[in-house]
Amino acid sequence: MKRKIFAIVLVFLFHAGIAVATDDPKNIAGYGKTTWGMNPDEVVNAETPRAVKLEKPEKFKNGLGIVTIKEIQIGVTKLVVKFLFDESRQLHQVNLVNKEKKNLGVNALSFSSLEKLLTEKYGSPTYKDGTRVVSWKLPKTTIDLSHLNIPGLISQVTVSYKPTTASGNAAKDL
Repeated sequence: MKRKIFAIVLVFLFHAGIAVATDDPKNIAGYGKTTWGMNPDEVVNAETPRAVKLEKPEKFKNGLGIVTIKEIQIGVTKLVVKFLFDESRQLHQVNLVNKEKKNLGVNALSFSSLEKLLTEKYGSPTYKDGTRVVSWKLPKTTIDLSHLNIPGLISQVTVSYKPTTASGNAAKDL
């Protein structure tokens, strides 16, 4: 009888451990309900009803924007989400870009608000360069928060999610 109880307790603890591991925000392998390597249809299904396929994909330096979420609000910041796919149409980066493009005051507030929220969720950043760039390198995903400000032209806050292996590969030749 003791063996059966012991076995049941072990099974319970094992399953509880799995549940805790999947709820760990530091163990993400994508953005939101998506995971790296999904195709555009899988991303739309995972993020339904918010995500939609773009009628005309957008070309970016590091991929093709095929799926978007037109607006989300995180803290005080309204953002557009762009899901970027590689040449084989697999998800390999997600960018959240603020909708306000000119107001330095609003975007400085957005940057600090997003930094605080990301730090609360993922812990202390692994890299920080003042009020311009902050990064969190997690086991499966690297998150970069940046604030580009060119006075009179643009003030833009971006949060980028990408596989940690991709960011490591990008730096291997530095």
